[in-house]
Amino acid sequence: MLSKQEMRQKQLKKISASTQHWTKTAAELAITQQVLDSALYRQAHTIGLTFSEAVEFDTKPLIAAALACKKTVVIPRSLPGRQLDFRMFDPATPVKRSKFGVFEPTEAAPSISADQIDLLIVPGLAFSASGARLGFGGGFYDRFLNQYTGAVLSCAEPARFYSELSWETEKTDQQIPNIVTTTGWISVEGGESDA
Repeated sequence: MLSKQEMRQKQLKKISASTQHWTKTAAELAITQQVLDSALYRQAHTIGLTFSEAVEFDTKPLIAAALACKKTVVIPRSLPGRQLDFRMFDPATPVKRSKFGVFEPTEAAPSISADQIDLLIVPGLAFSASGARLGFGGGFYDRFLNQYTGAVLSCAEPARFYSELSWETEKTDQQIPNIVTTTGWISVEGGESDA
């Protein structure tokens, strides 16, 4: 069993290598279509997503599809105390790089409370079939998910998905109830079935 730090390093190399191949993009498109076809997505009015970076699952098609369907898209800003503040987003929303190097809406965008988010699509470096998630190390999403009561899913192309847990976990780690992979939809205990 690898430590979280070892697993993060392994995943960053593995996913960075996968970005050089069409198979990563093809897998992301197949997973995106599954999300768009799901009941969780169709029933959601407000969807929380991130602006993905190269080593993350590409969220741009999901953002574009949600906006095209007139859904409200909210993107998090990172705050002191490792907190997330979700802000409304549309193509006119001012965006800047955070101190962590990721794009975030500026303070000018309207804030949305957690209880207004119907579906949260959570990023990560690795996911297991049991619902374990390996994040980027900040603990932002674990803190947010500890209080969040809406629907949750994560997208895991083959480089990001593990049938067996391969890294150490902590008590504060939050389980992901729905994981969408190229081979189907996994709803672990407490998850909501897609169809």
